[in-house]
Amino acid sequence: NPHAYSRAKASGLWQFIPSTGKNYGLRQDWWQDNRRDIVAATHAALNYLERLHDMFGSWELALAAYNCGEGCVGRAIAANQKRGLPTDFLSLRLPPETMHYVPKLVAVKNIVLGPALYGIELESIPDQPYFTTVAAPEKIDVKLAARLAGMPEDEFVALNPSHNKPVAVAHAGTLVLPLDKADTFRANLESWDKPLVTWTTVPGRKGEAVDAIARRYGLSAATLKQVNNLHVNKKGRLTAAQPVLVPGRGAPVVTQVAATRPAPAPLTAAPAKGA
Repeated sequence: NPHAYSRAKASGLWQFIPSTGKNYGLRQDWWQDNRRDIVAATHAALNYLERLHDMFGSWELALAAYNCGEGCVGRAIAANQKRGLPTDFLSLRLPPETMHYVPKLVAVKNIVLGPALYGIELESIPDQPYFTTVAAPEKIDVKLAARLAGMPEDEFVALNPSHNKPVAVAHAGTLVLPLDKADTFRANLESWDKPLVTWTTVPGRKGEAVDAIARRYGLSAATLKQVNNLHVNKKGRLTAAQPVLVPGRGAPVVTQVAATRPAPAPLTAAPAKGA
């Protein structure tokens, strides 16, 4: 679930907290949160795990540090060294969540490598890619990108979950599409002769009524809130000045936007200190 979000503000498939995500090049801004990008975040996680393995010398300790933090594992090792005790994973005093986290991952690995040993049948998965990355313009409406690829908008969003708005911002110059839709997207994009973006930003003033902004641009207040994740008070007014994304002049009336933001409620347990 790339929209998984923990109490510790860890986000995405690899549960990066904001600071570690930034350290590993995962952009987080008004437009997108690349901790949810399934390609970028996976590369970042592999780089981070490799660094932790180099630091601690074992995958068990690297995974433990990924869960509770490298400082947590480092202190546990130092404490055991001071008492002349072993410093392998099972000998350390670590948070209970971490002591369960690592064995669970090892168990999953063992089951996948030898399911018959555990009386389990796993569904066969073809050894071939399902998705690929394609060159894309810097900004394009999510709805239009899905249309050019010939796929449902919700499926496009599922493969490109980092975008916070109904505009896909391809800072890296790519979008993720099913392998069998890539050529369709490229051909349709090349022949597209209309605007790629039908949204624009306007300044929202502190205290301005959301209903009034919505009416001005032909939106419902609910849609405007969904698109912008607006912070409003009980009277429905903006609590701070902020940019507001609205349909541009001549754009079609928007009645519904595919959900591009993560669910606000935590979906996973918080890591002890977080990756």
